[in-house]
Amino acid sequence: MTPDDVKRIEKETGLTFPKCYVDIVTNYPSELLDSDAPDFGLLDDPEEIISENLEVREHGYFGEKWPERYLIIGKNGCGDYYVITPDVREFSVGFSDHEAMACNLYANSLRELIQKYLSEQE
Repeated sequence: MTPDDVKRIEKETGLTFPKCYVDIVTNYPSELLDSDAPDFGLLDDPEEIISENLEVREHGYFGEKWPERYLIIGKNGCGDYYVITPDVREFSVGFSDHEAMACNLYANSLRELIQKYLSEQE
């Protein structure tokens, strides 16, 4: 993803992504390139990021209002999302679980995200 892609996402969604996230997606982690992460766990398609964020903001999340503080950066394909918050300084990721209707910490760092994501794909 390019910096212009990020600006476009922010413009079309009205969201502001933290610098730590922008740095990661504009220098996509090579460890994730051969996995399904670009299509799921750490989205690399501006259209998909725009679509997912607008969808939950417009239509809700399994009958609930989507918390505005959560920015969707990935999904698992089963209705759950990987999220960040706009005010985060150090990269960390939450996991929004539609069955529990809760969002819990998934990874404290990019390194932890990569390790956990890849281990779950095995």
